[in-house]
Amino acid sequence: MQPIFRYTHLDTPVHRMHPLVKILYVSCTLALVMFPLQEKDLPILLIWLGFSAALWVIARVELKRFATLMKILGATFAFLIISQGLTYTGGNTPLLVFGHLKFWAADLGVVKKEGVWFGLLLCLRILTATSALPLFVMTTRISGIMTAAGRLRVPQTASFMFVSGLSFTSLLFEMWGSIVDAQKLRAFDMDSMNLVKRTVKAYVPIITPLILLLFRKANDFQIAMETKGFGASARPTEIEVLNASKADYAWLVLILAIFAVCTWLKFGR
Repeated sequence: MQPIFRYTHLDTPVHRMHPLVKILYVSCTLALVMFPLQEKDLPILLIWLGFSAALWVIARVELKRFATLMKILGATFAFLIISQGLTYTGGNTPLLVFGHLKFWAADLGVVKKEGVWFGLLLCLRILTATSALPLFVMTTRISGIMTAAGRLRVPQTASFMFVSGLSFTSLLFEMWGSIVDAQKLRAFDMDSMNLVKRTVKAYVPIITPLILLLFRKANDFQIAMETKGFGASARPTEIEVLNASKADYAWLVLILAIFAVCTWLKFGR
């Protein structure tokens, strides 16, 4: 069981991009999806999502990682489309009629066209938002994130918590895989169990040592932090020195230009 959205060392234009430019890209993405969008604003999300997809291709991200992201979001998308189709009150165009079950102002027995479109718009907003942060994490070194956070005057504790969360996520996957392999050597194979048996008795022998190992790792982590002077009043040194190149300025202009076009399409028409 390996972490999916982990940093991969590759030599691509996206990997070489300045971390502050990537942070701007993530910030523009979050600002864009926070716009009060309507159905007529669907092209705005498609433009930005297409730009994000181009960045994924340029970064040479494995297709299986994007497929994993879609598997994670698939159940959420299905729920949103179905629930909005059944409960949406802003339209009366039926697609499917199962009966009539009045609940407040909604008819839960009728799937409405306007509700399905609104659900698709919500799914597109979520997909646009979630496509930015994994790309940032997969193409930026931890040292680069820490240095960029320092340049933005982010408190050291806050940036350290974010980076530690990323590190512990990878560590969690590695520990989980090691424990599962160790239990298989003891003839405890959870993969051969059915869903009911796995829910009742499979996870306790795995989660219990996982929690104990995480407590031990956290204690070692605390000792390492204190040894390296974490929390001292002096300004911390930078592990990686970041210098902007002409390519970074070009990326900066491109990101701001696409964001300006999307903003104009929303408010300037």
